[in-house]
Amino acid sequence: MNPHKWLGVPMDCSVLWTRRQDEFRRAFSLVPEFLRSPDDAVNLSEVSIPLGRRFRALKLWAVLRCYGRSGLQQRIREHLRLAGLFEGWVRDEPGWEVTAPRHFSLVCFRRDGSDEDNERLLERVNDSGEVFLSHTRFDGRYMLRLAVGNFRTTEDDVRIAWDVLRREAAAL
Repeated sequence: MNPHKWLGVPMDCSVLWTRRQDEFRRAFSLVPEFLRSPDDAVNLSEVSIPLGRRFRALKLWAVLRCYGRSGLQQRIREHLRLAGLFEGWVRDEPGWEVTAPRHFSLVCFRRDGSDEDNERLLERVNDSGEVFLSHTRFDGRYMLRLAVGNFRTTEDDVRIAWDVLRREAAAL
């Protein structure tokens, strides 16, 4: 997982969670003599790929330490709520559709019309400088993406995104 995508950690920090540390040790252990340690000591070089790299985990440790489990849960739950709110606005608005199931805080949607119309809409929205959305293609269809993930995102921010989308769609 990439903590920079949802846990408030700056770029350049990825995590792999495993309960099978011994299997990782067997898979990654190419330990030269100068790195050997007693069997009872945990040698982190044997359970991860980068050895001579900077301490990227410090960023994640600081976020976990500052917010704790309950603080992160609260933020993630709020992001889910905001994405659900946005998804509801899209579903309820004639001429718009949700185009993929929303499992987390990413809403995929589009306005009725051609792929080119939706692409122009995305360009107008992003050119406004008020919000930034991305796009994808799914089943050959161009769709817009709104991702809620920044710790500072509020309901007002999500409402602004929806208002900008509707305003720019009306101007097409």
